[in-house]
Amino acid sequence: MKEIDMKTTKYILILLILSLSTFNSCLVDDKISYDLNDSTTNVVTFEVITTTLACVANGEEYTFALKMKLVGPTAKDIQNDITVTVTPSTKSTAVNNDHYKIVHPSITLTPEDNFLGLLEVTLLSEGNSAPMDDDPAFLTYVAPILVLDISATGDPMVTGSGKSGTFTLGFNPPNPYAGDYISHIIYRHPSYGTYPDNIYTEEDNAKTLSPVTGRKCETWFGVWDTDLCWITVKADNSIVFEVWSAWPYEVKLGDPFDSSKISYYDPATGIIYLYYHYFGTGGPRIFWEVFTPVP
Repeated sequence: MKEIDMKTTKYILILLILSLSTFNSCLVDDKISYDLNDSTTNVVTFEVITTTLACVANGEEYTFALKMKLVGPTAKDIQNDITVTVTPSTKSTAVNNDHYKIVHPSITLTPEDNFLGLLEVTLLSEGNSAPMDDDPAFLTYVAPILVLDISATGDPMVTGSGKSGTFTLGFNPPNPYAGDYISHIIYRHPSYGTYPDNIYTEEDNAKTLSPVTGRKCETWFGVWDTDLCWITVKADNSIVFEVWSAWPYEVKLGDPFDSSKISYYDPATGIIYLYYHYFGTGGPRIFWEVFTPVP
């Protein structure tokens, strides 16, 4: 149901890849990979040395398996098992047994497994929630950082990595607005007559609001499934609405012909009322979208 054809295949593929990073209750957000293949020494390293481990701070424990590997110019010639041990660095701001725990800080990499292994790190979410978006503390909050140094024994041709693993521990506050909804959309277009009868389409869509912060959720924009938008429910139940920056038009809240259409969240029913528009050729495109939670 595209109104415009400006989205190329490349654009769509990029967006679909980006959308896979949407947060569910737990995720690993890979940020920087470290390639040691050009090193003159065989080393053990994390597959990704800088990443975010994120979960919902609901009092539960969440375990993440971090990939470790052996790399180097003569790694293929090594025949012995390698014992790898990680140690929290003094650079860490995360506190052991408060923010996280590592039950087994040593793992064994074997030739049979191509010297690949998994280190388990468990996040302890009880009492560690980040502030909500509208809390003044949110502006200065810094997530705890876990820095892990690596040592390796078992073969004289192998040393620990010269690069520690740096992991940001994201304890996201529970988002009460996240979940599955039926989105009822009335979409008006100027080429379909005069307002308010110029309804281009009226339809129901299943949409999921995925949590980004304690109040902010991500979902698909309008009647399309190639553009992202973000809905933030403020403490007073009013709405902040953002559309992905690649969208070519400025999207504003409200109905330009009906000032009574004010976006808000109804805490009694859990329904989100969202009214927005943008101007294109011929006049405004107007959306009335009502999100009803799926029981």
